[in-house]
Amino acid sequence: MEKFPWWNEAQIELAEDAKRFTDEVLIPIGERDALKKRFSWEGVKQMASKGWFGALIPKKYGGHAEEWGVTGAAIILEETSRAAELCGPLGTTMYGSATQIVHNGNEEQKQKWLPRIGKGELVGCITMTEPYAGSDVAAIESTAVRESDFYIINGKKRYQTVAAAADVYMCYFLTSSRPEDKMAYTHLSAFVVEKGTPGFHTEKVNDTMGFDGLYNCYLSFDNAKVPVFNRLGQEGQGWKIMMGGLNVERILNGAPTLGPMRECIRYTQQHLERRVQFGRPTGDIATNQFKMADMIWKLYLSRLVVYYGAYCADLGRDVPVEAAISKMFASDSAMETAIEAVQCMGGNGIMKIYPVERIMRDAKHGQIAAGTSEILKLLIYRHGARELKADLKVPQRAIDPDLKMPLPVGKPLPKKPAKGEEDLLKVLAENYRVNPGLHMTMEDIKEWLDISDEDLVKFLESLEKQGFAGLYRTRKGISLVRVTYTGLQKANPPEYYRYIPAWADPKDVF
Repeated sequence: MEKFPWWNEAQIELAEDAKRFTDEVLIPIGERDALKKRFSWEGVKQMASKGWFGALIPKKYGGHAEEWGVTGAAIILEETSRAAELCGPLGTTMYGSATQIVHNGNEEQKQKWLPRIGKGELVGCITMTEPYAGSDVAAIESTAVRESDFYIINGKKRYQTVAAAADVYMCYFLTSSRPEDKMAYTHLSAFVVEKGTPGFHTEKVNDTMGFDGLYNCYLSFDNAKVPVFNRLGQEGQGWKIMMGGLNVERILNGAPTLGPMRECIRYTQQHLERRVQFGRPTGDIATNQFKMADMIWKLYLSRLVVYYGAYCADLGRDVPVEAAISKMFASDSAMETAIEAVQCMGGNGIMKIYPVERIMRDAKHGQIAAGTSEILKLLIYRHGARELKADLKVPQRAIDPDLKMPLPVGKPLPKKPAKGEEDLLKVLAENYRVNPGLHMTMEDIKEWLDISDEDLVKFLESLEKQGFAGLYRTRKGISLVRVTYTGLQKANPPEYYRYIPAWADPKDVF
């Protein structure tokens, strides 16, 4: 696949090496272990031998962060994701443990864990979801109460990928129940919990759709005793640490969808070139060509958004929108691609002898883990609308004297002084002509009038009392304003609002 022009030499070499090693070594191991529903310790060992667990760990601690970065981690996950479930422990270790320790751990914590994580000696797992806190992760109920040099932890986590096999668990617990702390999102704290901690155990191994052989578990904390040393950052910084890690996590959850899409495309192409029906290869049928075209463009665009997000993260930018788009678009595209691959391959597509059957089951996880596609759309709307605020502002418009239609004025018009509520009513009536059916915001009104906030509120409330204006209020006060029918009559004569285009026959207009 394409090596993007912004990749450095180390990333290009990594991509070539990862593809070759995945093809020659990892795919046979991964496919075999998936069919046996067996966690692939052999795959972990092989990937550890390449130093890939240290992709996001600084060189000082034995990693490759300076030369590979988030882009390199995405490259590794794209390639290894072609080998069934092998990328699972690799990914959860990268963004589920290494990233948080790198950015939030103190020097002693980094020295203790990062070198061993980078060598693949410690597998990592991230634990956020609970029985009653999924997408609403701020509602975590599991508690951590400090007693001297330890925290006593009680509660449960569920749907934890790679749990049971992991050695270090990045966990978030409730450390304050004060309403003001919850309002300020300072009620959670972050901890590294190690396997073997007394009172910490696997409660249940889930049988899920897809992810064959990859552990997915419930975890239970029953008076688990965790040293204060294992807390990352200060008490109350858990939400900040969690959100800081989620951007990289989402980008790196998009990357493992790319490899399976490539596998779907190549197995589908093989099938369409070699399956003959009605006297010709099924690849000659236009509908199948359309399906392949959709699969190809979705792969190309998914790779573009994932690697652009990774590049921005490597530049040190805050990338909540890019990360959400990467993960949402890539995971949705992977699901659609897998379904079409199965359809193109027909009966063979649902057979376990080809990987597309497993890929279709796995793909659904991608639309749920690390934020559902629906939650990501909400995030994209909220953050995206805020980031695009300046670009989304509609230009000032006024009725053109020649066309008698609303047109952008270009340079903003001079503001008129607001001597009284009559001036305000005129502006509201003009908005009826320019933006029919739409309310005005307080900011819209102040584009036309030179008026203080105090006078604006006073005049609007007076107009409302007289029945000339309708006000929409929120908890913050007046939000939207419109003129009423009686207000229109008060502001201007009826002819002022008439507009009859030249093409309308006068005999038909009354």
